[in-house]
This record gives sequence, C-alpha cells and structure tokens, in this order.
Amino acid sequence: MVKLKSGQLHLFTGFVTGFVCAFMLILNIYDVHIDISCWSTSSSSDCSTSTAAHRFERDLAPDIRVLCMVLTCPENVELKAQHVHATWGKRCNKLIFVSSENYEPLGVVKVVEPHAGSYTDLWDKTREGFRYVWREYGDQYDWFVKADDDTYIIMENMRRMLSVYDPAMPLYFGYQMKRYNVKVFCLAILNAKFF
Repeated sequence: MVKLKSGQLHLFTGFVTGFVCAFMLILNIYDVHIDISCWSTSSSSDCSTSTAAHRFERDLAPDIRVLCMVLTCPENVELKAQHVHATWGKRCNKLIFVSSENYEPLGVVKVVEPHAGSYTDLWDKTREGFRYVWREYGDQYDWFVKADDDTYIIMENMRRMLSVYDPAMPLYFGYQMKRYNVKVFCLAILNAKFF
C-alpha cells in the first residue's frame, strides 16, 4: 500500500471533494432527468419535448417577454448583425438593432446621427436606443436586453434565470462601466420598472 504524505492527502481529498461538489452542482443546475418513455421503443410519446429543458422552454417562454436591443454600426450590419439576427436573436420576443443609419432588411433603426455612431459615442447610442425602445415598446415587454453585435446570448438560459425574478420590481443585471463620468451598461438586462 502506498503511503501518502500529509500534503498529498490534503490535495487528493480536496480534489475528490471538489469533483463531487462540482458534479452535484451540475446535476442541480441542469435537470438531467429524461422520461423513461423516450427509451421505450413501444412508446408513441413525443420524446423531443420530454426533457426538462424543453418543458421549461415550452411552458415559460411565452410568459417571459424579452426585447433584445443590439447596438451595431453601418459597417457591421452585414459583418456581424445579420448573424445575431440569424441565430440567438430569433429567440427574443422582439429584436431591435440600433445604429446611426436605418437598414430595412434587418430592421435597423437610426437612433443617433451618422457622425455620432462611432465607438467613442456608445453612451449616446445606448441612451437613445433605450429611449426608442421604451417609447415604442415599453409597455409590451417585461425585460429589455442591451447587447452588442459581437455578443452571443443563450436565450433559454437567460429566460430560466429571469423566471425567478419579478419584473414588477426595478432590477437590472449586467456590468456598468464608468466612462466620461457617466455609467454605461456593457451587457445589461433591465426590466420595465427600471426605466
């Protein structure tokens, strides 16, 4: 039998404990239970909706109304924004792109002047974008997501996270960056009461 030194024993015990804790956490975060009927060949049930994740998406998706506002610029519309539109943006209840120029095929809305659409003017674009979505859609959605055109969001995970919060309470998630003595949201999820 191999004798472990005290330091090695602590390291080994910590590794095993960490592995077990991580495994239990994963089991709690992801509901890995699958209906037994999916494994039966004689069952006629639809297994595509039997996992907990699919049940969650089907049951809660209509209840969690999310508007996604994505900041873009004219040179990124075809380079980046169209990919947001084709992927995760489809899972938003409403997807709005804001920029310094309109672009009809993607529904990009001009919220700032062309000279104010650069990286240094992000706060103006963010502020005017929020002003636009609040004025046009403020009473129609519970949550407003601000993202950039190089962001990828797994909307199902976001909906799951938001499902435990009351949209009637002023609340935001995200990162605030202070720039030019003004707080700017880098990635933000706000509810309608936050405005």
